[in-house]
Amino acid sequence: MATDAALKAFLDLTDNDLAAYAATRAAEIGLVLPEPTLPAVRENLALLRVQTALFVAALGERAGEPAEIFEP
Repeated sequence: MATDAALKAFLDLTDNDLAAYAATRAAEIGLVLPEPTLPAVRENLALLRVQTALFVAALGERAGEPAEIFEP
């Protein structure tokens, strides 16, 4: 689960920061990103960052509350 600081750091990344972020995160979890995949990885991270910002904004003050457990 992401901490508030980790979430803020992710949301504060610029498009130019994504390459370094992807390389760092991949190294932290022992993942090797093949060179041909890097543009798509960066694009996906950029989209994820935008989506995350939209969700956080939509949640407003509830963003810091514990999530409800889904029960069908």
